Amino acid sequence: MKLAEVFMDVAELDHERESRRYARAVQEFFAAARAGLDRTHGVTGVVVREVGGNTLFSQRPDEVFPAASVIKIPLVMALYADAAEGRLSLEERVPVGETVGGTGILGDLHDVRDVSLRDLAMLAIALSDNTATNRLIDRLGLARVDARMAAWGCVRTKFARGMFDWDAQRRGLENVASPSEMAALLERLVCGELVDRATSDAVVAVLERCQDDAMLRRYLAKGGRVANKTGTLEATRNDAAIVFGPSRTVVVAAFMREVRDGLAAIHILGLIGRGAARAAGLDVPPLPFDAAAGA
Repeated sequence: MKLAEVFMDVAELDHERESRRYARAVQEFFAAARAGLDRTHGVTGVVVREVGGNTLFSQRPDEVFPAASVIKIPLVMALYADAAEGRLSLEERVPVGETVGGTGILGDLHDVRDVSLRDLAMLAIALSDNTATNRLIDRLGLARVDARMAAWGCVRTKFARGMFDWDAQRRGLENVASPSEMAALLERLVCGELVDRATSDAVVAVLERCQDDAMLRRYLAKGGRVANKTGTLEATRNDAAIVFGPSRTVVVAAFMREVRDGLAAIHILGLIGRGAARAAGLDVPPLPFDAAAGA
């Protein structure tokens, strides 16, 4: 046997051992989340996947859930894709128009008459502004966003109505998503496959400005690089995130419906996010006392 072949065999053996150690560690990373899910009322779908690698944690990955504001991720992706292809300009300004309730700030800015598409996208993600979201929907059209999602391989995730469109809701129209498809959209961004690298990075930068750290980011150290978007309805708690670590990048999409206890739900999402951060190689702080008791 040649010396080079010996070294290759040793390297492969070392890699195999390292892979087995990491697989065992992943089980421990998500043990608390798995135990919490067993005790929690409601229905949970989750996918945690290493970008370009294996699925680390999964439960009901292809089931459909109310998307809530997580649906704003493909909306902003479609906007930036159209801009990259020259279909529109992110500098284009549109009137604020009719304001709606819920999260956001545009409804309180009485002297702002029009906003650029770029800033509407930032408001829709960073502050989950529902009025900004509706202006983006008006500009793009729901059919355009759905066509984009279909081209990206989404067959379950559907953008059916605007924010606070009660008439559409009464007609049975609802924005829905599956964990596997939302995770795939995030992985597309990480891999630079939203038109090109620059467009993908621009959307990731917007997601990094999300101000809601109460769910997947709940138990993470400050200063870590995470790009995410949360979503909340009365009985729904969702979050989808990209966790950038020193050794790996991990995407997470977690959806919870039929939630009875909102605090218990975001605790579980926090445990899932903490497991994902550890899988990405990030240092995480100890769980606070009350959270540790529930874990």
